[in-house]
Amino acid sequence: MSASGGPAERAAARTTAGVTGYQRRLLAAVTASTFFEGFDQAILALAAPYVARDFGLGPDGLGVLLSLIGVGAVLALLITAQADRYGRRRLLLITVAGYGICTGLTALAQRPPDFVLWQLLARMFLFAELALAIVVVAEEAPPARRGFAVSLLMAAHVAGGVVAAFTLGPLSDAGYGWRAMYALGLVPLPLVFVLRLGLRETTHFAALDRAIPAARVVWAPLAIWREPHRRSLVLCVLLFGLIGALVSTFPSFYAYFLVNERAFAPALVSTTFGLALLMGIPAIPLSGWLLDRWGRRVVGVIGPLLGAAGILIAFNAGGSTAAITLGGMVGVFIGTSILPVQLVYIPELFPTAIRAIAAGWISNGAGRVLVIAAPAATGALAAGLGSVGLAASAMALCGVAAAVLVYVAMPETRGRALD
Repeated sequence: MSASGGPAERAAARTTAGVTGYQRRLLAAVTASTFFEGFDQAILALAAPYVARDFGLGPDGLGVLLSLIGVGAVLALLITAQADRYGRRRLLLITVAGYGICTGLTALAQRPPDFVLWQLLARMFLFAELALAIVVVAEEAPPARRGFAVSLLMAAHVAGGVVAAFTLGPLSDAGYGWRAMYALGLVPLPLVFVLRLGLRETTHFAALDRAIPAARVVWAPLAIWREPHRRSLVLCVLLFGLIGALVSTFPSFYAYFLVNERAFAPALVSTTFGLALLMGIPAIPLSGWLLDRWGRRVVGVIGPLLGAAGILIAFNAGGSTAAITLGGMVGVFIGTSILPVQLVYIPELFPTAIRAIAAGWISNGAGRVLVIAAPAATGALAAGLGSVGLAASAMALCGVAAAVLVYVAMPETRGRALD
């Protein structure tokens, strides 16, 4: 045996090793693609009030449109499931190309069905990319830093949204509409694709490939619902769904709230939205660091409660423009601490042979049901209550339910070595 050992030995060594040069390059490449994924995903949140205006939709119609687009996240399961069969790297390349192309094609949409089609497909690739990115980083990061590494992905995702937000204002002032934003989503494609070409297959997957090649001969995505993984899967699905339903309220309706209930002009919406998201960039890595320091359960209880408080603050701030902007910033700062909680459990509770399909079921399949339903439910509540702010505030109950779930049922997995 060589001094460096095979994939299995290198995978085992990561439990004690520090961060290597390749791990840094991998994290940089994956976070870069996640940054652009966040940019593309944020366009819909920013453009929502103007898309609704151009297509003649009210809050209930917009909610249905957003929920239909959300079905794309469920279809992402078709892609993520294949990563346990064909590998992580190949599927990442496909997803990056797919979301860029479909985002660009959205600029050509002339009717709501066209818009939904291209955005649904874009969401399919977007959420598959994010699920696979989490698996890749979790499999390559040292266990003691896994929570922080995963949180960097989410911070990059939010940073992409910040850049998108500050892009909307100049484009609007220059006379360009939401279509220009979607066309701009094509710009980063070549850079991300080049970054991906320098990546290797993950060590854990390569070790699995050599040690038990028969594990991937038959693809059985439903088998994961059997024992011994059923309980972990159900818990993660519920946690992801509750947190996702809460978090989706902000990107789905905050811009609409600012335009229709606070009378903000497009440039001011761009600035306020961007400043709010900007607060998530330091908050998410802080949450990831605390996950590694305090443990999953402590942060898993505190995070959802802070997320609920963040939604209440952001959607109830009133008065001056400065006060409303500050409310959004405070709301996002304390609210985004919730994001790493829902994701870090996924790689730690499932073995390598089924990790990608587990991530798919949780973030793109069964776990996505509540997230998809949330915009339609919020829109219906808003139509009934006469206020998007009140409807969004009701979604804070999802954060309370998530905190109770972690306290009652979720295990502590801090520092756990991956199987």
